[in-house]
Amino acid sequence: MTAADSDNWDVYVEDNALVADFAADISTDESVFAAVNEEFERLAADPDVDTHISVLRMDSPLNSDVFEKAREAAAVGVEHGIHSWITVSGGIKSHALKSEVGNIEGVEIETASTVEEALALADE
Repeated sequence: MTAADSDNWDVYVEDNALVADFAADISTDESVFAAVNEEFERLAADPDVDTHISVLRMDSPLNSDVFEKAREAAAVGVEHGIHSWITVSGGIKSHALKSEVGNIEGVEIETASTVEEALALADE
């Protein structure tokens, strides 16, 4: 497993999945998005990675900036052969992100209730 993290996010590879885990108190500041996306791009280049898992623990509502960054990440993922995207979140966040990322050509998106469930789906 490779990891790079800060106080409020963690991006790592587990088996064939690139996992981006966003804590409840994550900042939606542009510098945070830039750091997450840089690490995402670095890890997406791993030829064994074919699935992305977004873990949305954040308290704040998802806004247009978050959706834009998610769409950008999905497009980068497709360039690296990542066509499966799984969102993990309680409540409506997973479904909101699913509707946004699901519009990206070449991306199939699913939802899961837990990281363990998402990893099992990624392994199928």
